[in-house]
Amino acid sequence: MKIVVAGNYGAGNLGDELILEGMIKTLKEIDPDVDLTILSADPDYTAAKLTERALYKFPMGIRSLLKGIFLGNIKQTLKVVKECDAFILGGGGLFDPSSKMGIMIWTTQAMMAILKKKPLIMYGQNLPKVKKGILGKIVKYIFDKATFIALRDDEIPENFKKAIKVPDLIFKSQPAGHEPKKENIVIALREAPSITKNHLHQIAKFINFIQDENRELKIEFVPFEKESDEKLIEFMLPLLAEKDRIIVHKYTDKREKIEKIFLSAKAVIGMRLHSVLMAVNTGTPFIALSYNPKVSNILSSMKLKGFIVEMKEMDFEKMRKLLEEILSNSEEVQKRILTARDTEIEEFKSAEEGLKSALGL
Repeated sequence: MKIVVAGNYGAGNLGDELILEGMIKTLKEIDPDVDLTILSADPDYTAAKLTERALYKFPMGIRSLLKGIFLGNIKQTLKVVKECDAFILGGGGLFDPSSKMGIMIWTTQAMMAILKKKPLIMYGQNLPKVKKGILGKIVKYIFDKATFIALRDDEIPENFKKAIKVPDLIFKSQPAGHEPKKENIVIALREAPSITKNHLHQIAKFINFIQDENRELKIEFVPFEKESDEKLIEFMLPLLAEKDRIIVHKYTDKREKIEKIFLSAKAVIGMRLHSVLMAVNTGTPFIALSYNPKVSNILSSMKLKGFIVEMKEMDFEKMRKLLEEILSNSEEVQKRILTARDTEIEEFKSAEEGLKSALGL
């Protein structure tokens, strides 16, 4: 069976790369002989990393469109879509209403499959809550055309009755082994329209408080997106009092390296959704700084709502109490988190049965 998978791959975002790894593992478990082509922003990178065939995704901007026509990229991608048995648009917040350009990019990928009359499968995404207007109508049209829909959301509205829930694909693989715990707290920041410099100053204040109250603790900054997260860390460093107790990691897409950092940490304070989900996957106590409803929705569905602090509130006292709680009850917290993770893993079964059926296997 020939399957084309499109998503935000090859764009220097660790979360999306973890999603793609989980997608490939899922498809190969369903059909060991599956013939996969990944549509990526950087096909050379994706092909080298995953040893799967990769091509450019369909372009949106004028410059990328002209480049695609001149180099023949569009022709290659159209050919592989025309010859495939199914097209999967998968993983993450592709239809986040805060990014109109993002919505247009992913509706373009889906429309190509629809125009070529290929089964369209939406797998592992968040529920699109796009406002009324032309974009909203296009997104609704695409989801209506989908053969199979599996969403990361727990509560699926009436108009998405044919959709089922699938856990985030990061949970398709769990870390092997254990790491000795260090006196370190991992911090994972991110940019977003809702995150202001004031928020970052508040986080810096909280980090300074942590280090002042806990003289043994070190802070580890871990970027999940190559350039934007690294710039945020650079912005934060001058705001921190004790730089000799700060560790700054370079961006890496190596799952094993990130897992080791998280396994050895006492706690994680994460804005990035996949930093929080990595904490869940490694059983590491965490505080989720929720900048987007998708963070709260996913953690609430996992019954881990108690570890959320809403960014719009930035309640310093709540953060302090929550950190004190997870550090002083780390074993109990770890058990609770791993129970939630194992429940998620069990939920893959029904989603994968649905996917298998949609693929005619």
